Amino acid sequence: MWPFSSTVRFADLDFRTDVHSHILPGVDDGFGTCEDSSEALGLLYRAGLRRVILTPHIYPELYPGNTPETVREVFSGVSEVFRSSGMDCRIAGEHMVYEGVEESFSKEKTGSVLRLSRSSVLIEMSYAFEAANIRSFIFMLNSYGLVPVLAHPERYAYYSRDLKSIRSLLDMDVRLQLNILSLGGFYGDMARTKAELMLGSGLYTYAGTDLHSISQIRQLESLRIRKRLVPAMEKLLENNEMLWSDL
Repeated sequence: MWPFSSTVRFADLDFRTDVHSHILPGVDDGFGTCEDSSEALGLLYRAGLRRVILTPHIYPELYPGNTPETVREVFSGVSEVFRSSGMDCRIAGEHMVYEGVEESFSKEKTGSVLRLSRSSVLIEMSYAFEAANIRSFIFMLNSYGLVPVLAHPERYAYYSRDLKSIRSLLDMDVRLQLNILSLGGFYGDMARTKAELMLGSGLYTYAGTDLHSISQIRQLESLRIRKRLVPAMEKLLENNEMLWSDL
């Protein structure tokens, strides 16, 4: 299909379901207004997407107003406008792993957790240091029958290019989610290097935009990835579809 180039346009792949985005307006460091969010959804629809999981940050220290109840209320208020874009959206959350996060996931509260799917929860850590409780938290989620999906591990500076630490997490019941723009150097050369290594090694399960702005949509439109990585990327996009169906 692409005989004369070592790279291909990401836009030429069948990307129809995004599993990580910050399009829900006014709740975190993503889109600020419903108008901007609607514009983003329209652009994504024209680019071929049909389904988007909205994953606002859930981290009391930075976003104390973001609770399962308040996030669902915001989504309810914009859902009709979002639907008019043609995009099918549903709400989840990107949960920071911090000291004490276990309380938000106690046995009594798991029913209200903002999940990616029936059995999956999107989590993240600080970019500067690994959470001391990451492994015990993963074990707790597993004990509840939940599979944590760790967002953008290629961006964590403490995970080296030898991927040993990342592989040790995969020994637990964890899935990894690639930030697609990492492959274009949007987050720096080191993140791109690790993303390509991890993608080529089959360590990721899902891929997401982690979309925060219209400018990032433009970055996606111009993104090119190495041709040898296309089969692995296509598998992630297929997995995104299956995640959406896990209701």
